[in-house]
Amino acid sequence: MLSGLENKDINLDIYVKKIYEEPDLISQYLEGLLSKNETYRYNCFKVLYIISEKKPEMLYSHWDFFINHLKSENDYHKMSGVLIIANLTSVDTKDKFLKVFDIFYENLKSKKTIVPIYVVKSSGKIVNFKPNLEEKITDLLLNIEKIYQGKQIELVKSTTIESFSEFFNKAKNKQKIINFVKKQLDSVNPKTRKTSKEFLSRWGELDQDGC
Repeated sequence: MLSGLENKDINLDIYVKKIYEEPDLISQYLEGLLSKNETYRYNCFKVLYIISEKKPEMLYSHWDFFINHLKSENDYHKMSGVLIIANLTSVDTKDKFLKVFDIFYENLKSKKTIVPIYVVKSSGKIVNFKPNLEEKITDLLLNIEKIYQGKQIELVKSTTIESFSEFFNKAKNKQKIINFVKKQLDSVNPKTRKTSKEFLSRWGELDQDGC
């Protein structure tokens, strides 16, 4: 166990810097993702997540490890896999993501909420790193109400709109996205209605009366 990571209040930057200086430490952090100590496991994830954002090339060789997390029955492992894989698509020169695309987005079918939410949240980032996948991802998100099997569909749709906003300028069929968002103006969920208005206001599709 890496010293200090079992504590709740730590300076993540110190541990990130150590990995920059000693890349061999990565293997211990990967082991930490499997720890039964929740605080230790979460700290290992947070450090690796920062690495995956700032220096994703350092983790790309461990791609298969995170894919195994993605395939896990454990939702925490799935979430970790989703978030880090999404960051690693920025350096995915071998198009490994394309091979696991279906596995990644299969998680949208869950009856739970946390993993689908993170899949949707990550989609904007993935499109920006992999613009060739935009239409495929957009089609999935537009059909989220049919795909997602849980009870929190309004929350998931709100997150979907936020993701659309991240790559709307790259979207090939902007009108379909706008139509989807406009339908959510009548959502029973206040957050979803608010997200819809913000999206349409940002992209110049909101009427003066707010509809």
